[in-house]
Amino acid sequence: MDKNKIISIRDAFGKSLANEGKKNNKIIAISIDLKGACKLNYFFEKFPKRSLEVGIAEANAIGVATGLSFEGFRPFVASFGSFITGKNTEIRNSICYNNAPVVVVGTHCGLIGSDGATQSALQDISIMRSMPYFEVLQPCTPLDTKEIIKYVCKSKKPTYLRIARNEIPEFLNKNHKFKIGVPNQIVKGRKKLIISSGAMVYNCLQAIKKLNSNKYGLVNVSSLKPLNKRSVNNILKKYKKVITVEDHSSLGGLGSIISEIIAENNLNLKFKIHGLKNGFIDSDIPKELEKKYKMDVNSLTKIFKNF
Repeated sequence: MDKNKIISIRDAFGKSLANEGKKNNKIIAISIDLKGACKLNYFFEKFPKRSLEVGIAEANAIGVATGLSFEGFRPFVASFGSFITGKNTEIRNSICYNNAPVVVVGTHCGLIGSDGATQSALQDISIMRSMPYFEVLQPCTPLDTKEIIKYVCKSKKPTYLRIARNEIPEFLNKNHKFKIGVPNQIVKGRKKLIISSGAMVYNCLQAIKKLNSNKYGLVNVSSLKPLNKRSVNNILKKYKKVITVEDHSSLGGLGSIISEIIAENNLNLKFKIHGLKNGFIDSDIPKELEKKYKMDVNSLTKIFKNF
């Protein structure tokens, strides 16, 4: 990815998938009348014979993808995260029960903007991490997306990709490599640890820079499931205070994952989950939504400082 050009994570997904399609002729893209919005159009243009449009029929798409996976293909079925994870009966009984190597891609997750409250996926992580055999991955930058797509295309695991709409400046080292289950420590601190995932990692990093203190550490979790609990525990033990930041419901998401690890290891630290309340969000431009739900840099700076 061009480090000087800012692109959205969904564009990075589409371009990376099309690039991997050159190397692997078993990859198939399945659109649910949203190939432009989900950025499958890059793949459709290059590989029309390996691209399927099923129309507005998420349940049918899951069945088609599962059937193709039985024939040795690696299908990527993409829709808005709020729509595709709503088909959890089909995902559970078709993909999970058969441990089928299907990649479910949910885009437009988190604070997506003016598309509307029903289009914004806020509960998708909690749904998909409960699905048997599924890996749940969420990239935080274009480069992270590229590396995750490389891994997913080679994997045979049922996978859920949570893809944000946000345009994120590249801040990871150019040599960054994705490792399944491994948390990525971006900043090392002394007292307070911030753990985030996806589009919110960038805002957290900017807030820490604004605070200009070596007290704060930052960890990115792109691999939400599986997650190496020992690695996380070893990081947590170094801090007195830990806060998670996520553009997802505070129920069942990143905060819940970390709280489980804290409880299992009986860690003595102060812990806070900063996520979205149970319910729906308003429709507005992403910048204003981040301010309203205290996910913008200024709000995070205050929260980190006062925690």
